[in-house]
Amino acid sequence: MPHPTRSLLTRFPVLNTKSLAAARQTTSGFWPKHSSVVLGPEHYALELNRVALGQTALTYVSCTTRVRVRSAEPATNFAAYVPLRGEIEMLIDGQQMVATAERPLLRGPARTFVFEPSPAQCLVVDIPVATMNAAASAAGARLPGHASIDASHAEAVIQLATQLAAAANRNRSLAALQPFSARDRAAQLPEPVRRLEDRLLDALVRVRGGVSGERRSRPDRCDVEALKAWLTARAHGPLRMTELAKHAGVSQRTVERSFLRTGCTPLEYLRGVRLEHARQLFAEATAATTVAEVARAAGFAHLSRFAVEYRSRFGELPSQALARLGNAPP
Repeated sequence: MPHPTRSLLTRFPVLNTKSLAAARQTTSGFWPKHSSVVLGPEHYALELNRVALGQTALTYVSCTTRVRVRSAEPATNFAAYVPLRGEIEMLIDGQQMVATAERPLLRGPARTFVFEPSPAQCLVVDIPVATMNAAASAAGARLPGHASIDASHAEAVIQLATQLAAAANRNRSLAALQPFSARDRAAQLPEPVRRLEDRLLDALVRVRGGVSGERRSRPDRCDVEALKAWLTARAHGPLRMTELAKHAGVSQRTVERSFLRTGCTPLEYLRGVRLEHARQLFAEATAATTVAEVARAAGFAHLSRFAVEYRSRFGELPSQALARLGNAPP
């Protein structure tokens, strides 16, 4: 992971945790409810600072490892993602997009979305639809949709978002305004912060929605169904992403992105195949069968991890499944 940037919005701390459950519970208070899973390879840790401004809310997020977050309810507002380091892959209503330190991303209201940050530091600007409508009207612009912000607008958006975070953090009076209603905060917002917020909104409504249709070309895709069949045939043995990518003739990232369009990663699919195979082996077990034997036969190298994954998928421990499904004594 590259050396991180310094933390932003430190006057407004919300969370600093190594617990994914704590992060999910806290962020569901102001972002859509969601499920999340750590993809690794490093240990998970999250720093989150957030300030409510006059028309928007600004959040600084620092995550140490790759995580997949899947919405459980629609997103009803706009959000601008401005990575400072790393990148964020997104699947928004079936549309694949990526936010990087050079190209922020604007998400509009969405029925479903999945986002997957790499180890990253990012500013997230949350904007109500009514606010975006008013800003677009004032600028004489059409309301944008989902957009990967191109170079002509990216520099301004990045600069204004970071300047707004710095100005908010310098202003001591903003902390006292946090419990106020949005209307009261807007009425008392310090003028330097107000100007930067207005300029950022103006920059965001000017990004063109035409970029939102940007998709990766066919050479950057692969036949996922064929790869699933290939994985299924080899699920009992050790497999590496490098082998899968080599078989597909594309990069590892292309394989991951192609699978993500179907709603899962290659490893998630492989894990599901192995767990279903383990369940079948339990059903065919004899009195001499052990959980460790089933785990190895299904392709799991670590017994403790197998127990966690099996219980998460089927709601019971492997030992309970062996007793219930097989011929082993309870």
